[in-house]
Amino acid sequence: MEHYTPPRTEYNLVTARLSLHYMEDLASIFTKVNQALKPEGRFIFSVEHPVITSTLQPSALRTNWTVDNYFFMGFRQQHWMGGYVQKYHRTLEEYFSLMQQSGFTVTNLKEACPQKEHFDSAETYERRMRIPLFLLMSGVKNR
Repeated sequence: MEHYTPPRTEYNLVTARLSLHYMEDLASIFTKVNQALKPEGRFIFSVEHPVITSTLQPSALRTNWTVDNYFFMGFRQQHWMGGYVQKYHRTLEEYFSLMQQSGFTVTNLKEACPQKEHFDSAETYERRMRIPLFLLMSGVKNR
């Protein structure tokens, strides 16, 4: 994504699913997306929720989360599945601001609230209700 040069004013819709929290220079990616969209084109993306990227606890079945250094944005490394994952933490406000600065009007923001009917056990549902796992945002290209 960082090295891709998309065609200009080509697309009506661009999506990015759980990938942007791995990108260091998100401002330039948002600008490229804006340039690739036709007038009033839509951009929809999802990322790990900033609460998750600020915890950096090893992956495991957990019942509590320690949010730490939330306002210190940037590189984070997390132990995950026997290795390490590198990602970039940003606040919810930063995602919103980057959208606006890149020429989008934010049209929707969701924090992926779990729905009880999608869980096999009440215990898992209750645990998932503790914190948001994902942030979903959409915007439309300004004229």
